[in-house]
Amino acid sequence: MANYAPSTRARIADLNVGIRVETGTYPCVTHHHINQQEVFNVFGRIQITHLFCEFITDNAGAASGFVFNYTITAPAAVGPFAMGVISADAAALVAGSRIVMVGGAVGVGTHSLVVATGGYSSLATTTTILGGLDHESTIGILTDGEATGGTAKCVLIYVPMSDGAYVTGNVLPV
Repeated sequence: MANYAPSTRARIADLNVGIRVETGTYPCVTHHHINQQEVFNVFGRIQITHLFCEFITDNAGAASGFVFNYTITAPAAVGPFAMGVISADAAALVAGSRIVMVGGAVGVGTHSLVVATGGYSSLATTTTILGGLDHESTIGILTDGEATGGTAKCVLIYVPMSDGAYVTGNVLPV
């Protein structure tokens, strides 16, 4: 059985699944509340293969609804647009639980999937194309209440679809 170096395994993953970018671990109390929090910066056109928020420690509080939003910042500011409909039951999720965007059209009745069982989630069934040639945009999170505890991180796996397209994760204050 072949034993590949970590850098080789990472490159194979990039080719087969997409490029992974994530935020650092952040406190839910400062980022899961009723004000939009931008978690990723998108430059150019990308295909999203997976987008999710994973809870590192148990989530607590009244932030029961959760949605990913997309905002175009250049060449002209447009949005935000909901990437699906707000998910229910995002409060009191245990460590390892994920809120997963399942794909589909922006602003149409596709749902963010809340998984209450730690460490297991279904993958997106439909990929999403985001951005455009020479566009700059953001992906943010919005909840319908205030979290009182817990930590989380957001993860995006994507494939560039225009020359020079890339994504950066925002450094969220702790």
